[in-house]
Amino acid sequence: MNITVERQMSNGQVIDGVLKINGKKVCDTAENAETAINAGTYNIYIPYCKQYDRRMPMPEIEGGNLTKAEECCLCEKLEYMCQNANLPSYCPMLKPGCGAYNRTDGSILLGEYLAPGCLKHPQKHFNGVYDRIRKAIGRGKDCTLTIVDM
Repeated sequence: MNITVERQMSNGQVIDGVLKINGKKVCDTAENAETAINAGTYNIYIPYCKQYDRRMPMPEIEGGNLTKAEECCLCEKLEYMCQNANLPSYCPMLKPGCGAYNRTDGSILLGEYLAPGCLKHPQKHFNGVYDRIRKAIGRGKDCTLTIVDM
């Protein structure tokens, strides 16, 4: 399964785009322009995130000295966590959220476009994308994320 994020517009602070699965639009996206991951193709896996207390879809990014599991062990648990909370370390993943302006964790937020960097109904769209990723990986299929710049 191939997930594509087509970045469509930027105001210098946030990047808005469209998420497509196998060429069909599923939802809109928002990212912080300063911490957005580079355009390219990444494998997606779904590790357990102690912040969200669940498995979360994440692009596999090369580089760094630590494995993702080691980085997650070092991630300090937040006292209060909600879908709009900024994670304590850089951890790009597909996730629900309403706004990208103060997100410095590399998030790719999913939802319906409302205004630059702002989304509505994020949980509904995240759940649909997550279920498709989980089922594809569970069936042994490759799942990739391709990010295309404007």
